[in-house]
Amino acid sequence: MDLSWLESVTYGFVSGFADILPVSAQAHRILLLKVFGHTGRSDLLQVIIYLGIFAALYFTSQKHLVRMSRALKLARVPKRRRKRPLDTRSMMDFRFLRTTVLPVIVSLFLYQYTKPVGDTLLFVVLLLFVNGIILYIPQYMPTGNRDSRTLSRVEGLLMGLGGGLGILPGISGMGAATAVSSVCGVDRNYGLTTALMMNMVFSAGMAIISFLNLLSNGLVETLSILLLLRYLLTGLAAFGGTLLAVRIMRSMASGNGYGLFGFYCWGLALFTFILNILA
Repeated sequence: MDLSWLESVTYGFVSGFADILPVSAQAHRILLLKVFGHTGRSDLLQVIIYLGIFAALYFTSQKHLVRMSRALKLARVPKRRRKRPLDTRSMMDFRFLRTTVLPVIVSLFLYQYTKPVGDTLLFVVLLLFVNGIILYIPQYMPTGNRDSRTLSRVEGLLMGLGGGLGILPGISGMGAATAVSSVCGVDRNYGLTTALMMNMVFSAGMAIISFLNLLSNGLVETLSILLLLRYLLTGLAAFGGTLLAVRIMRSMASGNGYGLFGFYCWGLALFTFILNILA
């Protein structure tokens, strides 16, 4: 049975919202479908949701992406012909982002192998508990102000590895990436900005994976104007949920960090455990 209009829009909003908050979007999608009484999800709907998340992340990161793009274009111009000095900071930001993205891309190729983990709620419970620990540990670490100018490639790879853990249902890629950045002494706002751009790559990759699954499985649902409209509204809900979550994360980055989400993940793990018993 397909999702209703309300269920579909709720699913989209929560997908976008939880994709940015460090609480594991994969786990929330699994639990929502359980609560709604559904066992599967439409590949086409997944494509539209991930595109909505990607669009929102591109919108919020556009300033940084444009700045890096301009710096790269200027770097190709011979030094004597440059009309303005090279933006070396943006060049270093690009190189660091490129390093962090590598593990994220590798993790996307492993997604099909980790996907069955979500079929067992006890594994989701365990991973949610671990995610809470990951979020809480940085509270005991001193804050730092490091950025791409002082960070090494190894630290970039570690941060990207954290982002790649988002393929596991129960682990938040955003949470793990920002936790690693905090442990490395990275400025919270800079770490969040980098993690958001990493997640944009992750969302694009997941959209491609969902689209390939759609092609391999065939379009089993009968498309209609109403169905496409419902899916588009779901994508808009994912877009709005992502924008709202980005605003919340930016405000928390300027405050005391994301440790409170650790308690949320532990509470969600308990809820999932009870749901597994009652199922």
